[in-house]
Amino acid sequence: MSTNNGRVILSGSNDTAVSMTRDMTRNAGVSPAGGAASRRPSRGAETAPLRPAGRRRYDRVILSREDGEGSPTFLRWGSLAALGMTMALMASCSHQSDLPKLFPVPNATLVSDANKPLQLEVMKGHVAVYDFMFTNCAGTCPMMAATMRRITTKIDKDAPVRFVSISVDPLRDTPAALHTYASRVRNDPRWLFLTGDAKTITDLSINGFKLAANGATSEAVLHSSKFAIADKHGVIRDYYGGTNDDAVEHVTTVVNDLLRED
Repeated sequence: MSTNNGRVILSGSNDTAVSMTRDMTRNAGVSPAGGAASRRPSRGAETAPLRPAGRRRYDRVILSREDGEGSPTFLRWGSLAALGMTMALMASCSHQSDLPKLFPVPNATLVSDANKPLQLEVMKGHVAVYDFMFTNCAGTCPMMAATMRRITTKIDKDAPVRFVSISVDPLRDTPAALHTYASRVRNDPRWLFLTGDAKTITDLSINGFKLAANGATSEAVLHSSKFAIADKHGVIRDYYGGTNDDAVEHVTTVVNDLLRED
């Protein structure tokens, strides 16, 4: 082997010498004719902007990291945080009264002053204020009726509330008699006057509302002078004396408290 003007000559083969010369000039960036090899840059090299070394596109960095904003981990924790905030907001908006849940109102079937049957379960969805009375009562009944009239004026007219007066003297308080009485005292269309058979009413007062009654067949009709307030689920939550001086304020406060419950 010998060299001549930068060429390596291997003895024994001119073809080999030419091949070696071409390989060496190609690797050195020199054309076989002695000039510099012409290398056209790729299209990507001509158009791609230069970036500082070590710097990557922000979106690619986020997408390539497991804990980035676009990653499943980030989205999972973000969703949990949003759910927690929503539940906390709902809890803060919901209201639960401190009043105890006493007794469910029985689903007794009574008769309205319009002479139509009515089941007490239709009161569900409404806060209901109940009292027991009879039209010939000269004692506490007129006082309770006056109190109920004042309570109705304190409750928003669009509120889901019912006022229910149940006669404990069905022998005399027929639907027609109740209707005449209601036309004198009723000041709100949400105020219902109900009657029924003696056994049903006595059982409703004593076993359902846990209020005193001596039966509607007695000469002296006995009934409670308390209001019973039931929630929107038909559960009695409070009792209060209908002749107490603060009965209007107390019952109104309880009704508004129960209206805030779901």
